[in-house]
Amino acid sequence: MYEQKEVEYLLEATFKISNMNIQQTSEDFKLNMLQVLSECFQYEHTVFWEVADGELNEQPVCFNVETYTVENYLHEYKYYDPLHPVNMQNQPDIQLMLQNEVISKEKKRYYVERFLQFNDFIDEMVMYLYNQQKPTAAIGFLRKEGERPFTEQDSQKLSYVKRMIENVYLLHQYVQPGESLQITQREKELLMYLCKGFKNVEIASYLYVSENTVKKHLQNLYRKFKVTSRTQLALKYAESLRA
Repeated sequence: MYEQKEVEYLLEATFKISNMNIQQTSEDFKLNMLQVLSECFQYEHTVFWEVADGELNEQPVCFNVETYTVENYLHEYKYYDPLHPVNMQNQPDIQLMLQNEVISKEKKRYYVERFLQFNDFIDEMVMYLYNQQKPTAAIGFLRKEGERPFTEQDSQKLSYVKRMIENVYLLHQYVQPGESLQITQREKELLMYLCKGFKNVEIASYLYVSENTVKKHLQNLYRKFKVTSRTQLALKYAESLRA
């Protein structure tokens, strides 16, 4: 059972989330969402990621998390993170680090000691947001030295507002002012091959780039067109050509 004060915080969070301006820019919307979670639940170190094809985008919005920490995570430690999308494997939408047993204890210990503790963090939690049964975003929560670890109660509190966050975020994606849809020449070439049904490795061969570069281009295009899959991207691009 929740104490009266906690119930008030839940009601406040519900009110603030439901009344967010969904027409603000993507970065402002995400930052405001993280600020609401800080004000109502005292989550002081958070990161709002977009997710596409099981990968995190490389330009998340951070709240009290340093840019160099995110860069270090992306370049060296993300796949050791038991809460990364590639390690989901039928895990719940809201995951606690201590309860996740998907990866080996050795990898988890390596991640905790070499990344979390090195950056003065002691614990981690994540909440995935879904669209059509696919993860479209993730909010990562971190605890610093001196703060208490996450508990099952944290997961329960977030579960009360998760659906609302999900719905407001998806609505925001559909109505927000279009981010620059100026497509580079290289992106147009990639889209041409994508619409023909070519796989990433084939596109990379035709464009004389690495497969990883193709994936990064696709992440950028997903964000520009506000889609979460190759099929949606091809359809949306075809629609833009007819407009």
